[in-house]
Amino acid sequence: MVNINNGDYMTNKGIYNFFLFMSTLTRGLVEVFSVIFLYNLGYSINNILLFLLIMYISGILVNYCSLVVNTKIVLIISSILYGISYLYLSIMNNSIFNLILFAILLSFSSYSYHVIRHYLAMKMVDYDKGKNINVILIVMYGAVILSNLVGIVLVNKLSIMINSVIIMFLSIISIIPILKLDNIQDKKITFKNIKITKDKITFSILEQFKVILMEIQPLFVYLYINKSMYYVGIFNVVINLASLIVMLFITKKIKKHHFKYTNLLLCLVLILKLNMKGSIMLLFIALFEGIGMKIYEKFSLDNLYDLDKNQVNSYLLLEEFIFFGSKSFIMSIFFFVIKDIKIILYICIIGIFISSFYIKD
Repeated sequence: MVNINNGDYMTNKGIYNFFLFMSTLTRGLVEVFSVIFLYNLGYSINNILLFLLIMYISGILVNYCSLVVNTKIVLIISSILYGISYLYLSIMNNSIFNLILFAILLSFSSYSYHVIRHYLAMKMVDYDKGKNINVILIVMYGAVILSNLVGIVLVNKLSIMINSVIIMFLSIISIIPILKLDNIQDKKITFKNIKITKDKITFSILEQFKVILMEIQPLFVYLYINKSMYYVGIFNVVINLASLIVMLFITKKIKKHHFKYTNLLLCLVLILKLNMKGSIMLLFIALFEGIGMKIYEKFSLDNLYDLDKNQVNSYLLLEEFIFFGSKSFIMSIFFFVIKDIKIILYICIIGIFISSFYIKD
């Protein structure tokens, strides 16, 4: 076990990157298949939209609790609950009650982890230099690719119950180094000195169309392209492999004034994907989608991590309220009005396109 000196910046950053790699690897094993699991249990598209809506609404409370409760306690509970969520999925039958309970469990276990992951990054990593954002994304997407490859095997060979036990075990291992860190949590939440520009708020809202698209996309691929968990996993591997290539070779050359053009190309690729037939051709589309998505995420993180370092938790909580409030509102419209998965994805593409006009040079 590494003995962490809180004054040692490089050690703290290294420990965070280890936590990020292990936790991303663990949670990525089956995460991409969640909505497909539900569909195969007999839940309708509308049921799955309800599932996502409940997750988003629960996420508002989850993020508040996660940032006011001790960070280490949140990580421990989050890791255990994540395994329990999929354990519950493995034994539940098709009912709305079970769907709602699974959504709440997964919301608490997933979103508490994600907000703490961002929180630790903001507290311990110097984002004044763009290269550090790239390092975090390289670590994260390297872990995602590995987890996708391993996850394909686990999902096809093992039951959800066995996978949930593996997930819980690996999740606990991933947080052990973080438990050695001290003095990483602000003492209180206060919004009075937090300033977020209108453009930043608008971008944060519109960015949620991208998040929703990525969460629904596996089900679209499964239903309209290739009804195989193996293919969905490979599709996701290609996207994330392209993302990693972008982080290594391209993002340093992309400036903010390029974002509108790269985002337009991304939207054209996404539209092409919705109208393409053939599993092999779609993998080529996935490659270009991964490139576009990663460039988008680079500017998204630059936007998120542009903050006053003295009030990290207050700033992050306000941003998370914006994220989950807007996602809940958007998903409620989809659930009550739209319901067609292809139309939903088209609307998400429009939102992604408009968002690029709110990143300022």
